Amino acid sequence: MVEYYVPKWEEIEDGILTITEKMLDEGFVPDVIVAILTGGVIPAKLISDVLGVRNLKYIDVKFYRGVESRENKPVIKAVYVDNVEGKKVLVIDDVSDSGETLDFVGNIIAMYNPSIVRTATIFVKPWSRKYPDYYYKIVDKWIIFPWDKWEVVRENANVPVDKKEKFLDLLKKMRSKKEGS
Repeated sequence: MVEYYVPKWEEIEDGILTITEKMLDEGFVPDVIVAILTGGVIPAKLISDVLGVRNLKYIDVKFYRGVESRENKPVIKAVYVDNVEGKKVLVIDDVSDSGETLDFVGNIIAMYNPSIVRTATIFVKPWSRKYPDYYYKIVDKWIIFPWDKWEVVRENANVPVDKKEKFLDLLKKMRSKKEGS
């Protein structure tokens, strides 16, 4: 049976501020932030706002297909990265589960010749083979982020999240509209 961890927005913000403080304490301020789509987009935006870094890039990599279901290896869907040569780059995702996605994306970014590449995630799993350079907390459960919760509920209506009943009602309504058209 899967155990879930459901962080609230306040904890996400605490994590972002903690990560940013660790970076600043080390004297690391990136020139470019690369978000791993889709989980890294919101954390990347939040960190970019805190640091005032407006140079955001994206890499679309798929590894997980759902709760406890993943591909054999990360698969690149698209790379939206340019002009990082000689720059300090921060790669951001929401969680480092196996560490493979961070490793994979770090290797892709390295091909663009940045001066340095560092990584950050809000959470890391204790079994991850790659810990990011910066993270907030170690969690050993399946994490349901606020930006992913409806996707998880769609797969498993038994997950413990707020506003689940409203979402399920909307899902039924949407399905009946599709069947009626």
